[in-house]
Amino acid sequence: MSVVTISLSDSIAATLESRARAAGFPSKEEYLLALVRADCEQTELESLLETRLNGPFASLGSEWKQEVRAAAKRRG
Repeated sequence: MSVVTISLSDSIAATLESRARAAGFPSKEEYLLALVRADCEQTELESLLETRLNGPFASLGSEWKQEVRAAAKRRG
């Protein structure tokens, strides 16, 4: 595990603390960690979507909407 140390102005530190509390995080450090994780996940997702966008594509059957709805109901 690595340790990262950053210096923040008092106003930014106060804002960070306030946002962390409002979002339900126990500390500003946990809040920052969650932001970094979300950014990494978004980057990975964007990369995956770009790869998928470049093919190959399979045509959708006529029942695709019903299949999506059924899958959503099974997950939810």
